[in-house]
Amino acid sequence: MKPFRGATLLLGAVLLALTMRAAEIRLAGSDLLGRALAPALEKFGRENDVQVAANLDGTRPGLDRLRAGDADVVVFVLPPSEHPPGEPFVVRALGYQPAVIVVPESAPLTQLTLAQAQGIFAASGAQSVSLWGELGLTGEWRTRTIAVHVVAPTEALTVPLFRRLAANGAEIKTLASFGALDRVLSRVRSSDNAIGLVPVVPAAGSGLRALALASSVRDPAHLPTPEALHDGSYPWRLPLYIAFRREAAPRLLTFLRFLLSDECGEVLAQAQFVPLPVSARNQLVFELEELN
Repeated sequence: MKPFRGATLLLGAVLLALTMRAAEIRLAGSDLLGRALAPALEKFGRENDVQVAANLDGTRPGLDRLRAGDADVVVFVLPPSEHPPGEPFVVRALGYQPAVIVVPESAPLTQLTLAQAQGIFAASGAQSVSLWGELGLTGEWRTRTIAVHVVAPTEALTVPLFRRLAANGAEIKTLASFGALDRVLSRVRSSDNAIGLVPVVPAAGSGLRALALASSVRDPAHLPTPEALHDGSYPWRLPLYIAFRREAAPRLLTFLRFLLSDECGEVLAQAQFVPLPVSARNQLVFELEELN
């Protein structure tokens, strides 16, 4: 009986190990979410009796881990010219980081063309714009110099995103003032001639206004709303993706629902990403359920 008992104990230990392994979700990818995401992951694990092992040390290492089978889910960003991986992986957008032009709420300006925006911020590649009158403003605004403020590259991906999508690689104007996000927003808000380039949409009542962008004077202009970012009508956006193996979808469904929840949407906002519109999130949850 002893050998049988020993085999039973061994089998029990193996099953326990497999159960513990099945209850672990290995998350990898971009370090842009790490600090904001950690408390939410801990709460999810507690409420769902799951251990979430997060290794958010960058997009490239995260994708390598996914391909090698060492990660279950990856959250990542890619340069605009690069495509995300295809089968056997399911890849979907989770949110977007926009590049947003902001002005004081008192400024009589609501939209720009892409060429005008390039002329304001880029050192080359378009006709330079340095006066508000060159944007069609009249009266006391006509002769005012445009004071350019830009969030520093160490603070967000706004500058490389603008250079890649809007300026054909051109540098930001040398006269631009760079700073932390709060400092840029404060300077634009308190000035009567400032314009800012930032990664966030200003809240209502903040004293700031986001400008809509149009491809040309003949085209409609779009604000950086969740809907316009998701359908691409607002052009300056960096997608945040999630990826996982198709066959793992049933096991990961609860976690994927969490990533698409309002709670996780708040986490994305803290990390300067705009979550998907509610309708798009609901549709994606339905899609994921159909993968079962």
